[in-house]
Amino acid sequence: MGLTDILNTARDAMSAQTFGLTVTGQNISNVNTPGYVRRQPVLETLVMGDQNQGTVQATGLRRVADEFVNQRSLALGGQSAEASERDQLLSQVEPLFNDFQGSGLGASLNALFSSFSSLAAVPTDLTTRSTVVDRAGAFADQVRTTAERLQDFRTDLFTQARDVTNDINAKLDSVAQLSGAINQAQAQGEEPADLKDKRDAVLQDLSQQLDIHTYTDGNGQLVVQGPGLTLVQGDSARHLSVELGDDAEIRVKAQTTGGDGSDVTAFLSGGKLSGIIRVRDTDVKSMQTDLDKFAFNVANQINGVHAAGVGLDGQGGRALLSVAGQEEGAASSLRVNADLEGHPELVAAASLAVNAPGDGSQATALAQLADSPIAGLGDISPTEAYARIVGNVGQLKSDAANDASTRQAMSAQVDSVRESISGVSLDEEMVSLTKFQRAFEAASRVFQTADKMLEDLLNTVGR
Repeated sequence: MGLTDILNTARDAMSAQTFGLTVTGQNISNVNTPGYVRRQPVLETLVMGDQNQGTVQATGLRRVADEFVNQRSLALGGQSAEASERDQLLSQVEPLFNDFQGSGLGASLNALFSSFSSLAAVPTDLTTRSTVVDRAGAFADQVRTTAERLQDFRTDLFTQARDVTNDINAKLDSVAQLSGAINQAQAQGEEPADLKDKRDAVLQDLSQQLDIHTYTDGNGQLVVQGPGLTLVQGDSARHLSVELGDDAEIRVKAQTTGGDGSDVTAFLSGGKLSGIIRVRDTDVKSMQTDLDKFAFNVANQINGVHAAGVGLDGQGGRALLSVAGQEEGAASSLRVNADLEGHPELVAAASLAVNAPGDGSQATALAQLADSPIAGLGDISPTEAYARIVGNVGQLKSDAANDASTRQAMSAQVDSVRESISGVSLDEEMVSLTKFQRAFEAASRVFQTADKMLEDLLNTVGR
């Protein structure tokens, strides 16, 4: 090896260490950049022809990432997002069955039975009779309002599901666009680390909305698997849509060629969209069913006892409440009997016409319904039935909160591992900075020494 070879070696070393300093500087400058993946310079020995001695060259950089950990982060992130969304949405429903302030459905039910007791004591008092009609109307209004709010909430959730789906489609397009740019850059021999960071960040955001799995196919292209089918392959993306089925439940469909879409609702298992659909079509729907069953059976039980009694006119057979003929939709149909509005004398307080008007035995029977088992409610009383509804809602919320807490902890744990692998440590970068700096200084010293030796040689030969 001659002096010229030494100069070339030193030059290549200085260039390689400069590249290492550049990559280290990029890591340091992006220490607080969300989604940034730490880079490592790739340095390789450059063999000089058939000689034994070689120099060094920078062949690119490597993103420090663990694909298995990234996949776990996507999966657990989606499950955590679904649980958190469910917990947050159920917290909006729970107050509908909250009687802590004494103005809820349970309070109105108790007030109605209390008015029956008051009527039994003074069956001829029109003011007390008017109170019964008013309390019946208040109970019906409370049941109907609760049913309407539950239905309005389901309508709002459908709108939310549609908005989330639009956001998912935008992110799928972004992933496909970035994948196309990455493939093009790699075909030209470049390492598009920044583009990969952007794509990974979009994928992380997408996993919060929808459960996804990614892998690289045989052609080196990214494939994004969604619920039941492929959503992105290379630079091509498939969109999702939401609609209401015949049962008024949300259907998520994936775009297909020449068809109306493939129903993938049953495959949803994570992400915000899944959480919304679960709350809307499972949790809230079960609340509506329970409320309808409660309203139907309580109203018919009250009507049955009321119809067996007579009013001040000596006539019976009247219902106190108006309700649908079947359980489905009973809560939203519940109202006080229009015939009794403005006519409190028609309230059936007496059991027999011959005992009217001073008889309050039928009003007593109505008051006793508060603690009487009803077959349609599982042989429990109206007050127990409503308490069970409240308990079920509270249990759903409690389970959702516990699930959210557990999944958030699991997601945070894997994200911590991911950050320890791919995140930037200033301590490590300072060590690398010093290492490349010292190597550059040493290579520079070699260059200067070889240059001085070459100068001395030329001066000697020229004499």
